[in-house]
Amino acid sequence: MSVTKDDFARYVWENEMLLRENAMLEAYLAREKEISAREGPTEPPPSTSHKSKRPGSRAQRRRAGSTTLTLEKKIFIAEKEIKAQNVHLAEIEEEYQSESINYKAMTGETEVRITEIKREAYEFKRSVLSKGFIWSKGGPATRKVPADAVIKYYDSKIKSKDMLVTKLQARNKVIAAQVAKMESQLNNKNHSEETLSPIDFRQLMIENESFSQTIDAKNKDLLKIKVSTTKMGQMLTDKRQLLVGLQDEAVSLRKRIAYQEAREKKLRDELSDTKKHVSRLKKHCEKLRLAQTISDMPSIEDYVAQKSDEHELQKKIKQWETKVQLAQTEMRRARRVAGGGSTTKLIKKTA
Repeated sequence: MSVTKDDFARYVWENEMLLRENAMLEAYLAREKEISAREGPTEPPPSTSHKSKRPGSRAQRRRAGSTTLTLEKKIFIAEKEIKAQNVHLAEIEEEYQSESINYKAMTGETEVRITEIKREAYEFKRSVLSKGFIWSKGGPATRKVPADAVIKYYDSKIKSKDMLVTKLQARNKVIAAQVAKMESQLNNKNHSEETLSPIDFRQLMIENESFSQTIDAKNKDLLKIKVSTTKMGQMLTDKRQLLVGLQDEAVSLRKRIAYQEAREKKLRDELSDTKKHVSRLKKHCEKLRLAQTISDMPSIEDYVAQKSDEHELQKKIKQWETKVQLAQTEMRRARRVAGGGSTTKLIKKTA
């Protein structure tokens, strides 16, 4: 008997479906066994009304050794598995939500703690490090913080922590007293065998739900306040750093202003000395002018006019000397060319 490719694929698919059904059945039986061991017998799967006859041949009896689930049983087991998976998913989701809430609370607490550490570091820097260092003979590498400032800082911190511990102890005592009071009321209530009616239970459930909603709202508000407080602390730290920078800049500006004022004073003194020197020179010039007017020397205007006339006369002398030189040159040329008679004519023409 030959098996075709389609038959082989169908056999593989049927085998895979049987494996899946077997896995689902094993999970169902294991879960039912665990539940029955913990809570007692549960609802059995529906029985089928189909009755199989006793197989006649040996091959039929061998095939009858394997049990096949009916459709009703398969549907019943599938519904049970779906319900179990839904319950498991709900548990996982609830666990995830609780873990998420815990992580959010831890994150908020960590942020608050980081802010507190930054604030303490800033306070330590302001209270201890800003007061200076003790410089030893070794140089800057061996500088030390004053021990008195550190001891004083940590003593104040320890005192504040002690006060906080005392306050928390008092609060703990108050809460313990309240708990004892509530326990005594509960014991009295149990002893008096008071019973609550369904209406009272319903009222308490409503109040509990309203209180839970109020608590959730308050927790959200508290978380927002913590976040805003953290942001404000960070902003305050930034502003303090900016203030320190501005103070340093103000100190440098004061130094520059003092330097400029000293320089201005020096320049004013120099200007005053220069004015005095100029006034002395003016007085000296006035004296010289007065002495010049008293003496027999010519005035400046006459001297300038005489100098101008002298310059004009020298200029004319140079012009006449040039003309004489030109005439002599022409005369020599004429003598060489024409002789003595023509030379006389040239002299007359030149004159």
